Amino acid sequence: MWNYILKKGMIRMQGNPNTENNIVGKRYTIRDRVAHQSHMITCVLLVITGLYMAIQFNACSLGAWTLMSYQNLRLIHVVAGILFLLINWTLIPFNLVTSGHMLQYIFSPKDVVRLKQAIVSLITGSEYPKYTIFNKTTGHYENKLHPAYKLMVIFEGMAIVFIGLSGIIMIDLKFGFVNFDIAIWNNLMAWLVGDIAGSVAVFIGMTGVELIRTIHLWATYWFVLEFIIHLGFLGVDPRMTQYIKALFLTGNETMNEYTEIVEGAHEHKKKKPLFVFK
Repeated sequence: MWNYILKKGMIRMQGNPNTENNIVGKRYTIRDRVAHQSHMITCVLLVITGLYMAIQFNACSLGAWTLMSYQNLRLIHVVAGILFLLINWTLIPFNLVTSGHMLQYIFSPKDVVRLKQAIVSLITGSEYPKYTIFNKTTGHYENKLHPAYKLMVIFEGMAIVFIGLSGIIMIDLKFGFVNFDIAIWNNLMAWLVGDIAGSVAVFIGMTGVELIRTIHLWATYWFVLEFIIHLGFLGVDPRMTQYIKALFLTGNETMNEYTEIVEGAHEHKKKKPLFVFK
């Protein structure tokens, strides 16, 4: 049994020497990389500042701030949150729509098979699925996302909605050195927290602000768990170095034995790509 596993592992490491491996594809545009890096930076800022504030609230020790003042930290959290939502609700959707291949990002029956193959590969050492499909004729991708990522986009999007809406409701625009004390905004948020959320929270023994804060915090935990799974699938992917190079450095990747090279017209043949604005 061990000989079989080792043999399979050696085959996987060596790959197929007959596969074309000198083809370079443009995996990410500048807009894609800007969106991803901005998403990542604002996400990290939100998690660090948000969990730090949550710990302080839970410990009931607001006087124990050692990193910086509470008001300044909250200002960073709010600004990062606004940028995070702008990126996720405007720039990233715009990039998807104008890519011309929006349907690639939808989890499909083919992805069910690929995901099963990826999981089986991790257990048995069998061949990792070739989910990166590059059309040499057109220079475009027929598919480039890991099936697990497509599936997680659904859950990540749900977490972002809960985080975003609950965060917006909790925004108090009175800061330490910057004060946007807008009465109509404060009254609207107070109504949403006190009357709307409060009328639901009373049935579970909470106040409106406690309910909103709990939703915000648990949606964050949900998002962090999704992020860990995201990194986990990246870490076991044999093409990890290619993705990192493309995403953070050049935008390009070199095809190898773990990619499928096709030729000819797109799968949609003579139909124009979906939602292209050029």
